[in-house]
Amino acid sequence: MSGIGTAGMVSQGTVVLGMVSQGWERQANRKEIVNVVFQPKRNYEWNPDTGYHPSIDANIVGGVIEQLEEQNGGVTADAFLEASRPENSPTHSVFEWNDGIAAENWRKHQSRTTINALRVVYIDRQGEEQKVSAFIRTSKPATPTVYENIHAALSDENKKEIVLDRLRKELEGFVIRNSHIEELADLLEEASEKARERKGK
Repeated sequence: MSGIGTAGMVSQGTVVLGMVSQGWERQANRKEIVNVVFQPKRNYEWNPDTGYHPSIDANIVGGVIEQLEEQNGGVTADAFLEASRPENSPTHSVFEWNDGIAAENWRKHQSRTTINALRVVYIDRQGEEQKVSAFIRTSKPATPTVYENIHAALSDENKKEIVLDRLRKELEGFVIRNSHIEELADLLEEASEKARERKGK
């Protein structure tokens, strides 16, 4: 088994999803719920580094986001929120629906946080287990944020360049903000060396 996104990697069972079929944006006067039965294609878990640990199984959330991505060519935080809004949605419990506690803007924040907290577990070509962010932003700057699974994003040259350019800028910002840490240069060089070694295998 190799690569990211290989079908059959997860056997947690089927998920029945009440899906909003009109796309990414909510249409208050015209909402159609479609029941979809499917299995997540990848093995998901919550990234402990984010400090965000919902009680719901990560594979259920990942499966719902997969379905949204397949229907729309990508997924937004608003789309995931809308798919979770019906009480019978498998991801309804991800959100705080009591308006006395959380307003709509907070639920949108919850949606973004949930998508960013997912990571996918897979076996690489060397037979080693790897864990990477499951969904990454593929939208251009100053446009609505769209997420896609990392395999699809890095398989498309245009999207790959957008992702790598954003990662370069984030890395540059990290280095600038932490330039006072003497050990950082050695740490980055060590990481770069390991990356070169892996690429050469």
